[in-house]
Amino acid sequence: MENLKEKIVIVLTGDEEEKILYETLNKVKYLELRVDKFLKTHAEKDLIEWIKKIKRIGDNKIIGTLRWYKEAGEDFFYLPDRKRLEIYREISDFVDIIDVEIKSKICDKVCEICKSKDKKIILSYHNFKKTPDINKLKKIVKKGKKYQADIVKVATKIKTKKHLFTLMELTYRYSKKINLVVIPMEGNIYERLLPLIFGSFFTYVHLNKKVAPNQPSFFEISQFIGLIENLK
Repeated sequence: MENLKEKIVIVLTGDEEEKILYETLNKVKYLELRVDKFLKTHAEKDLIEWIKKIKRIGDNKIIGTLRWYKEAGEDFFYLPDRKRLEIYREISDFVDIIDVEIKSKICDKVCEICKSKDKKIILSYHNFKKTPDINKLKKIVKKGKKYQADIVKVATKIKTKKHLFTLMELTYRYSKKINLVVIPMEGNIYERLLPLIFGSFFTYVHLNKKVAPNQPSFFEISQFIGLIENLK
C-alpha cells in the first residue's frame, strides 16, 4: 500500500515500553495520544511531561484526544466538560492536532482554542452500538465541513455487510471533498483497511493496548500489508 507511513496512526496511552516507542514511532507520520486513557492510570501532573517525552522520541504529527465518555465505549474515563476543556487548553501548546467529538457540548469552544493557536482539528463521531443509515452519516460529515474541520472522523460498529457498505459509500462520496477518516469497528483487519482503498485519510492501530473494538496492532497491520505486497 502506497504511503503507508502517512496512512497509519499509532495510538498511545502512556503504558507503552520505551524500547518499542523508539523502534516504531519513526515508521509513521501520525500519533494519537489518548489523554483520557493516560489520566485513568497516571497522575494529571505527569501529562505534559509524557507529551514532551513522546515529542523527543519521534518527529511525528501529534493528535491530542480526550475522549468524551459518551463516545468512549465501555472502558471510559469520566471527566466533566469543564475539566475536559481545561485539559484541552493545557495540551494545545504541545500537540499539532486536537480531536473532539462533533456532538459534544464543548465542540465550539475547542474549535475556538484550535483557531486561536493555529492548531488543526479533527471533529469525530463514534457509535459503538451500530452504523446509522447513510443520511445520518452524511449530516455528520456536512456539519464537520461547515465547522471547517481539517479532518472529519466517523467510527461505527458494523454488524452486517450492509453496514460496511454504508461506510464505504460514505468514504467514496466524501473523501474527495474533505479529509475523511472512516473506521469500521468490530471488523477484521481487511475490513478495517478497506476504507483506505476508497479514500479514507488514515486508520488507527495500537502498540500494546486496544482502545476500540478489534483495533489491530501496528505489527499485525504491518504483517498483513507485507503479505499483500508479496502477492503482487
